[in-house]
Amino acid sequence: MGFGDFLAGRMKKSIEKNLKKTTLTEDNIKDVLREIRLALLEADVNVDVVKKFIKKVEEKAVGTFIESGVRADQKMVKIVHDELVEILGKVNTPLEINKKPSIIMMVGLQGAGKTTTVGKLAHLIQKKHKKKVLMVGLDIYRPGAIDQLVELGQKNGLNSFEKGKQNPVQTAKDAVDFAQENGYDVIILDTAGRLQIDEQLMDELNNIRKEVSPQEIILTVDGMTGQDIINVSQEFNNLLKLSGVIVTKLDGDARGGATLSITDITRLPIKFIGEGEGISALAEFHPKRMADRILGMGDVDTLFEKAADVVDQRTMEKTMKRMFAGQFDLEDLRNQLGQLAKMGNLGGIMKLVPGMNGRISEQQIEQAQQRLYVAEILMNSMTLKERRDPRILKAITRKQRILKGSGRTEKEYNDLLNQFDKGKKQVLDMAKQFKQGRMPNFGGMNFR
Repeated sequence: MGFGDFLAGRMKKSIEKNLKKTTLTEDNIKDVLREIRLALLEADVNVDVVKKFIKKVEEKAVGTFIESGVRADQKMVKIVHDELVEILGKVNTPLEINKKPSIIMMVGLQGAGKTTTVGKLAHLIQKKHKKKVLMVGLDIYRPGAIDQLVELGQKNGLNSFEKGKQNPVQTAKDAVDFAQENGYDVIILDTAGRLQIDEQLMDELNNIRKEVSPQEIILTVDGMTGQDIINVSQEFNNLLKLSGVIVTKLDGDARGGATLSITDITRLPIKFIGEGEGISALAEFHPKRMADRILGMGDVDTLFEKAADVVDQRTMEKTMKRMFAGQFDLEDLRNQLGQLAKMGNLGGIMKLVPGMNGRISEQQIEQAQQRLYVAEILMNSMTLKERRDPRILKAITRKQRILKGSGRTEKEYNDLLNQFDKGKKQVLDMAKQFKQGRMPNFGGMNFR
């Protein structure tokens, strides 16, 4: 359960449950505010931030005018949403990477996922901004840290620079010279971390900062740490004058509410959030989008961005043409599932769809994810000829061979073929209605 999921639904449901009247008064919002306060505290949001948030919501809500056609609960959701956006920093703060080369200095404590985040950030800049990126290993203290960065680069087509155990300040200077000579647009410095902030660490970071004058100094913090990430942010900021924060591991814990407190307390913008293990699992932080998620409204913008990032447009267009021409087969389905898998797990995708967060249980999502997993295994056990012509899969000998190779059951095999046939028929019916100039009947609801 990722950050936002713990709050999503709880706050909105509380508002809908308690505000059935047409006017917002001090009395009828009392229960709402109490439940919101408890939800925020349980999610580990800073106490002072919670007090400030509740006070502002109450001041805006009590006695507010409700427009014709708008319910009291809808108005309250709007007020809560606006205050969440305010606390989270109002707007996205983009990276300063217009200088050539632009230098990003990544700092943080050990265990926050800094080196992995360096790789994710390099991948994002290279793919989205079309910049030539150089990752620089400066952590000479943690065993394997530099090797980890180099391996990360080799695995994902990213360039790295290292000078082994050489003084990190000198290595940073050498890296800048190398980047200038070889036409790099962005340099990302992976500095050393410690288990705790100490004088030696800060002296080294300060010397690197003075030597290369980075455009960005970004702190990586672990979203599962709790309130301590605020203290860490403040200490690093006091000494290094940070330009922003990246919060990692927001996909793996129900809490993480301290993230709501960082910007409000430190005035530092959250620039990115880590939402998974993959190289693409780093997302730009948008306060409005996060507020939407927290209130269970989905996040269409992020959903579209994820799709645009991983979906092959040409393949998708080709598949759509085959679908509406009645030529869709199991190979097309297999390719589609592969594209879907690149976007992340099904639960994460569903939470971005407006109105779906909370409508489908975790158990139902797990069952759907399992069915997709089984379908992929079965299709991978088929030959290309069988996937291209599913009719021949009725043969007993083929079925037995596929079941033996996949380790799945006959029922799962039959379910896959039946669902495929049913889905193909539905697509053909839709195509027929489109050709006749009619709007298809989706789920029994006719929009003609």
